[in-house]
Amino acid sequence: MTQTQQTVYEHMLDQTHLLIGGATGSGKSVLLSGLVWTVMQSEPSQKKLILIDNKMVEFWRYRNLPHTMRYASDPTDIQNALNFALETIFTRYRYMRAIGSLKFVGAQIYVLIDEFADLMTVPTNKKDTLPVLCRIAQIGRAAGIHLILATQRPTRDIITGQIKVNMDARIALHVSCAMDSKNIIDRVGAEHLPRYGHGLYMCPEFYEPVEVSIPMIDEDRIKRSLAYWRA
Repeated sequence: MTQTQQTVYEHMLDQTHLLIGGATGSGKSVLLSGLVWTVMQSEPSQKKLILIDNKMVEFWRYRNLPHTMRYASDPTDIQNALNFALETIFTRYRYMRAIGSLKFVGAQIYVLIDEFADLMTVPTNKKDTLPVLCRIAQIGRAAGIHLILATQRPTRDIITGQIKVNMDARIALHVSCAMDSKNIIDRVGAEHLPRYGHGLYMCPEFYEPVEVSIPMIDEDRIKRSLAYWRA
């Protein structure tokens, strides 16, 4: 992976929040792994993670990293982890008010949620977690807390207006139909992308979504980074 390729992930981490949508096999897992690996290139005092792992496989190996503040896979733990993120925002705002600052200077925290649809399709989960997620999205920016939501079901009932309004950066990987593309990036086009490893990426810097390749991190490189931090 070249430095130029790594900047794709770094640019995404620089955004306030990020929405990732794509069909099964479009490269969502590769993208999430790339984002976590990029976080691992920084000291834990600079970048931290809260990992929401509904499928209990995507983030499992990252749970013991010094960067990882919370790892959650069951409904109770997930709700507690999201409440922890929200309370951290309030704590940071109190600190900012005390010192007269408009922006938190310190570790950036990334709340990564794999398969966001699982939270939205269970009524009790949706009722409890959606308000917390929306609040984090609304007020997390100045406190240095960022949401990264990923789903392989980018339908309108999953990616609702409440979610999209605060997700100013989005990437659509290959999807099965034009409507799914519109649900993610408000435009058609992602249905014509190659099946694997390509996305249409939009953020406030661009007038139109731009096509990007999703670089794959070599598995040996990930293992070396994990071994380094665990040691």
